[in-house]
Order: sequence, then structure tokens, then C-alpha cells
Amino acid sequence: MEKHNIFEALPQDLTQEVFEPLVTGSNLLIERIISKAHTTPVGEWYDQQRSEWVMVMQGAARLEFIDGEAVELHVGEHLNIPAHVKHRVAWTSEEVETIWLAVHY
Repeated sequence: MEKHNIFEALPQDLTQEVFEPLVTGSNLLIERIISKAHTTPVGEWYDQQRSEWVMVMQGAARLEFIDGEAVELHVGEHLNIPAHVKHRVAWTSEEVETIWLAVHY
């Protein structure tokens, strides 16, 4: 077994949002997402096949949903997004990397 730390080995190049699988299985994906001032392009929405549970481990973010609801997440806050609920990342911190823990199930 190999031990890792979610806050270590952050990529130097964050011109694009980074998605790193941590655990994968037939019906499961756990990933670290690293954002810094990244957003989903205006007019684009995630419409995922699986539900997604997300937690902000560092930084902050705001998610918007197609129904007009917006949720701001700060360190330690988490949210469950059911499958096919259209959403987008409207804002992530510009000052510090936003580190997400995401579980797709």
C-alpha cells in the first residue's frame, strides 16, 4: 500500500483545471480536482451519468444549477449532486488553488 496526501504534489501548470483519479472501480471514481480561477464556459453545463459528491478541501468555489440555484462552497463544505442535474462551476478562488475531493458513484 502506498500513502498519499491530497495537498501534496500539486501541478505547477494550472492553465487548465486538473482532474486526477485517486480510486477507480466499475461504478466508482474518486478524484482530486484542482482549480484556480477556473470556471465552466458560459452556456455549458455538466450533465453527468452518475451522481457526484464534492467537498472543497482548500480554497472556495461557487456552483450554479440550470434551475437558477447557486451554492458557494468553502473549506470543509460538501454537496451531493444527483445524476443528470445540470450544473457548472461559476467561480473558483483566484488567490489559492481550490482542491476538490469528488466522488462519482
